[in-house]
Amino acid sequence: MHNCCNLSCPVMKMELLLCPSCQCLLSESVTVSCGHSFCKRCLGKTLPPQCPVCKERLKLWDVKSVRNNVVLFAVMEKCCPEETKLQKIKCNLRERLQNREFKQALQIANEGMQLAPHDFRLRSSRAEAYLGLQQFNEALEDFEAMCQTRPLWTEGFFRKGKIFMEMGRNTDALLQYHRCLTLDPEFTAAREEIQKILQRHALPLPDTVEGLLSAVSVYTTPMKRDNIQHSSANKVDCQPVSSLPVSEETQGQQIQEEMEQEAADTKDKAGGSSQQQDSPLNVLSMSDFECPLCIRLFFQPVTTPCGHTFCKNCLERSLDHNLRCPLCKQNLHEFLKNRKYNRTFLLEEIMSKLFPIQLEERKQVHDSEMAELSNLTKDIPIFVCTMAYPGMPFPLHVFEPRYRLMMRRCMETGTKKFGMCTYEHGKGFADYGCMLEILGLDVLPDGRSYVDCIGRSRFRVLKRSHRDGYHTADIEYLEDQKVEGADLEVLKCLHDSVFQQAHDWFHRLTGRIQGQISMQHGLMPDTEEDIQASPDGPAWCWWLLSVLQLDPAYQTTVLSLTLLQDRLGHLRNVLEFF
Repeated sequence: MHNCCNLSCPVMKMELLLCPSCQCLLSESVTVSCGHSFCKRCLGKTLPPQCPVCKERLKLWDVKSVRNNVVLFAVMEKCCPEETKLQKIKCNLRERLQNREFKQALQIANEGMQLAPHDFRLRSSRAEAYLGLQQFNEALEDFEAMCQTRPLWTEGFFRKGKIFMEMGRNTDALLQYHRCLTLDPEFTAAREEIQKILQRHALPLPDTVEGLLSAVSVYTTPMKRDNIQHSSANKVDCQPVSSLPVSEETQGQQIQEEMEQEAADTKDKAGGSSQQQDSPLNVLSMSDFECPLCIRLFFQPVTTPCGHTFCKNCLERSLDHNLRCPLCKQNLHEFLKNRKYNRTFLLEEIMSKLFPIQLEERKQVHDSEMAELSNLTKDIPIFVCTMAYPGMPFPLHVFEPRYRLMMRRCMETGTKKFGMCTYEHGKGFADYGCMLEILGLDVLPDGRSYVDCIGRSRFRVLKRSHRDGYHTADIEYLEDQKVEGADLEVLKCLHDSVFQQAHDWFHRLTGRIQGQISMQHGLMPDTEEDIQASPDGPAWCWWLLSVLQLDPAYQTTVLSLTLLQDRLGHLRNVLEFF
């Protein structure tokens, strides 16, 4: 198996690494419960309540607690080192601004501007840093440059107006707010600021947007005659600035417009890179997509809220033992509770492009394991607990990690069957048991499960073994030997006699005890017209054995009998003691 990607595959384009929400290169990529990956900022600002790709509803924990996808972040860093470095700068810059560390933020912004002089987000963040340091003229220069590149960017003109207000230049501020309201009559924040200025100067307040625009035009006519349109003519004495608030409405618009610009820039880069001979993804190797638990190529990769990725089966087995991430130890109780083990689609898509042969080999290994687990005569899983009988209900409370794995495999393979045997010292489990079929499985938030089973066929153990912590066995199934003629008549007489004996015993019990037995084991089955129709004999025999709490060794002996006559004889002897 090769360790590098298949360079003979078609040239892959950068579009594979774009966020499906903003169409920019993935920045701080995160994977939500549905399995799709987005920029982290898209989750917090622009992503709708449902996934735009698969329309699955995203829960609150998806948005608030999910962390960067470690594997995708490494992929981006390896494929797009310059873009990733710039993204790190932007993330660090945003964190500094949130912590009001404006001096450090300005240094980081200037460093980023050297790498990307025309980056809109960097210039916008630098303007914020200037504002925090009360360097208004420098901030105005940045906003002026941004507004020139985006003449329809209403938020930019609004921010310029706020700066002019802090500088005491009301007329300049009105001109900016006038521009905002002209571009967007629904811009509520700009309308409110105009009303405040007019009210401060005891001017009438029109009720309509048209009236406000007309009032501003009259108020600023002298300024218009003098062509005072720019905000950074000369430095002036300013009042201290505590903060320049941005409305939620305009903030969302600003972020959306920034992402649209980034998407355009990204498509230009993607288009250019697609014309090159080699794809950036060709620098990746299989080691970049290895599960940290099984050290093999990811198969059905699942990403946890803490950002780590594992094979689906590997993660489930780990959570059987511990409800924490195997790498960072973050508590995954909520993740297990939601049981959203959806595959990380982007990783699967990248692997299918880069390693189609190796991924197919990995799938074949998985399929062969499932086929082996589906065999119902060789290496069948053995649950060592108590005695089960054919046709009898058998509820289970599964909490041990090995048996959680067993139940999951029974469901995944589709067999929904496993063997039940009693414990036997020196052997591990008895030589005879009963196959159980899962009728229903209810998984609890902590990983435990209630399993509704019913007994099916009896079997004899031929060979014992182990698999992943639980017992397995090669088996052969047992069937009753049929009789005919005079032997059948004798058998029928014995059957009717023992059935009547069992019926009389049951009805001698108090009503309360009868009710408890019926609730747990069901009503006593009636006799069957053909007592040899079933390969396991009449159902009422097994019902009686399940009701009578006998010694496990004796139960195993009765279960192993393949002659109905012998089994009825044992039941008659037992009933004589009750």
